[in-house]
Amino acid sequence: MTPIGKVGLLFSSSNWRYTVAKRLGIKAKVRAEIGGRRPNRIRASGRVPAVLYGAGTSQALELNGREIAEALHGASSESVLIDLTLEAEGGSTTKRMALIREVQHDPLRDTIEHVDFHAIEENKKLRVEVPVHELGEAVGVRTGGGILDHNLRTLRVECLPKDLPERIDVDVSNLEVGQVIHVGEVKLPEGVTVLNTKELPVFMVLLPKVEEAPTPEAAAAAAAEPEVIRQKKEGEEVGAAAEKGDKKEPAKAEAKEGAKKEPAKK
Repeated sequence: MTPIGKVGLLFSSSNWRYTVAKRLGIKAKVRAEIGGRRPNRIRASGRVPAVLYGAGTSQALELNGREIAEALHGASSESVLIDLTLEAEGGSTTKRMALIREVQHDPLRDTIEHVDFHAIEENKKLRVEVPVHELGEAVGVRTGGGILDHNLRTLRVECLPKDLPERIDVDVSNLEVGQVIHVGEVKLPEGVTVLNTKELPVFMVLLPKVEEAPTPEAAAAAAAEPEVIRQKKEGEEVGAAAEKGDKKEPAKAEAKEGAKKEPAKK
């Protein structure tokens, strides 16, 4: 067990590794006014508007902009546990545990514009998507010319908040071409249950598809085919012209014979 920073723990085995979800403490002020120009005024003061959802209710909050930015730096949003300290207008405080549901950013200024929290309880299991990453380089890629296919980017798991992994790393270095690591083969920490179908592939090494070059005979046949079609069309046109000519010739002959037989007028 190796500590990671101040908020996470790393657990590892020979072919897998997972990091316990970060648990951060954040202070928030409860605000009564929702919508209108209030969020813009909050942002102008260096703070961030937020909403806490849970049990069919919602509560409007505002956060310290620098504090929430530092807390979320490099974190996976759905796998971060938040201990919220809520301060009401009268100064009283309450504690709530939550997961980050959504973070909205300003793409131009690279600042946090809004945060949505989802309230959870310490003793109730939750269901979340946890990202899966590969460790190492597959031998089938390194020496066999294969391509690593990362089929599932996340795993849906069920666990108590204290057991929530932030991410799961899987060692793929022993994968040969044609080999697969399925969901059921991914090692998970105690207390965590995967909800995906066990037979689904997470990683596999495939050979790249190579288009076969045409044989000389096939290439020659393909090149000659349009010429055959043109010759056929030209022949048809010649034949059609000949038929038209044959039809016109009898008519001319009949006209000449008629002119010979017609008696001269007196």
